[in-house]
Amino acid sequence: MFRRTMTNIGAGVALAAAAVLGTGAAAYAHECFNPNRSDKGNAGASHSDVWLTVYVEELTMGLSEEDAECVLDAYATTGAPTSFTIMVKGANGNGGTIASNNPHPEKAGDGSGIDQIFAAHGGDIMGSFEACGADLPF
Repeated sequence: MFRRTMTNIGAGVALAAAAVLGTGAAAYAHECFNPNRSDKGNAGASHSDVWLTVYVEELTMGLSEEDAECVLDAYATTGAPTSFTIMVKGANGNGGTIASNNPHPEKAGDGSGIDQIFAAHGGDIMGSFEACGADLPF
């Protein structure tokens, strides 16, 4: 249980770091997700050493209860996913990343294949914090 909690905290930190690094064109392994995989598929994948489910709610840790609730309510209105099952272990043969050699950076958030969280939903996440006047955790 403790290991899983520490892994989730680490993934939350990785998600925050991804926001800073996520402005680049490539979808890096630590912030890539499959937007077309079902909830059941994500649950199955998160039982492996490669994929881990992280929750947008984790970004509100450290906010007041009122601000956290505001951010999560604002985010819910976007219709974006409340969790992402991300790849936490590098892709073999690609320098450890899924899309480091992707010649089509415009596809990093197109809703098919493997997407980058912040290319696909960064505006939703950051907009929710801004709408509530809450500081981003990164």
